[in-house]
Amino acid sequence: MVLAAPVAHPDQPGQDLLKRGYVLEQTVIARLRDIGVEAVYVDYPGLDDLDKHLAVQLSPERQNIYRQIKDTIRANERNAKPTVTYTDYYAGTRQLVLTLMSQGQNPIYLDQMSRMSDDAIGHATAVAHLALLLGIKLERYLIDQRHRLSPQHAREVVNLGVAGMLHDMGKLKLPEALRSYHGIDPPTEEAAAAEWENHPRYSYELVHDGMEPSGASAVLHHHQHYDGTGFPITQHRDGTCSRLSGQKIHVFARILLAADLYDQLTIAARGQKRRSNVEILHLMQTMYGGWVDPEVMRILQAICPPFPPGSMVRLSDGSNAVVVRVDGARPYQPVVRKLGADGAAPSDPINLWEDGAPAIQSIGGAAVDQFLPACV
Repeated sequence: MVLAAPVAHPDQPGQDLLKRGYVLEQTVIARLRDIGVEAVYVDYPGLDDLDKHLAVQLSPERQNIYRQIKDTIRANERNAKPTVTYTDYYAGTRQLVLTLMSQGQNPIYLDQMSRMSDDAIGHATAVAHLALLLGIKLERYLIDQRHRLSPQHAREVVNLGVAGMLHDMGKLKLPEALRSYHGIDPPTEEAAAAEWENHPRYSYELVHDGMEPSGASAVLHHHQHYDGTGFPITQHRDGTCSRLSGQKIHVFARILLAADLYDQLTIAARGQKRRSNVEILHLMQTMYGGWVDPEVMRILQAICPPFPPGSMVRLSDGSNAVVVRVDGARPYQPVVRKLGADGAAPSDPINLWEDGAPAIQSIGGAAVDQFLPACV
């Protein structure tokens, strides 16, 4: 087997263990498994149409953003009064945007790089990347939602990416015991929960002087849910309190919430294997269905499809197949090629949405029936 994409070290995301084109050996595969590498991408005869999904050129930009966030967090952990400088953030984000625009919104690469590490730095990197992908794909929606601006300004997403990097920076002002909590696992004790819910305000206080208002607003309101159940709560002069809901929440904050929630749901529990895309999307549409702007959710399924290209799936007719293309209008019924027996060439493409086509039963050996929408 020959690697079709680099393999990053799971504990040192800036370091590639193996380069594209490396010929794998059994001893190397065993070593990768031992150090926590869960999957690799390999060349497969007859599946050359998957090459366009790998976009390995994104790796330097992702790693650069990772290092910027890491340096800022490490510096602020040593500083009694955390500060943020913006020049490098904006430059790094612009470079990532340019790379994304030139190579397209890439589900395989996002799936591979969704977590560069299992910590606040990896989370911020993943959220920034996914928020940018959403913003680029939601260009028309941004123009509609930001109609007071010129179309060119309305669709500009650099500030959204910077907000994604810095959205949780305020957690550095929390007691250390509260920093690891997140939106799907908040503190249960009332006083601790109230203090933890201040972190968006703390983040806003750190960044609002150096960011454009759109990015700062996204940082402040990235925990505001579309159904009005989020936070922070606004206290009015007349003594009443309210939360933002629906389109009263800035569209950047709505995108940031979706990216933040998606990434938090990738990890089932500490030490457990990453959830599959189909399970993550199921949870976002059911357990957290009221949180996400429906239009953002629709585009998220196209960017992070339930069955990403390159995934090996088992079909209802008993055959094994590889997903080769995803239709954004039918993300749960992708185009596949059945794998031939004993090294035979894969079949011609099969559209699973066509009448009489088989359905996907499992991915990675795990059944998917419970995660499929009723209409599929």
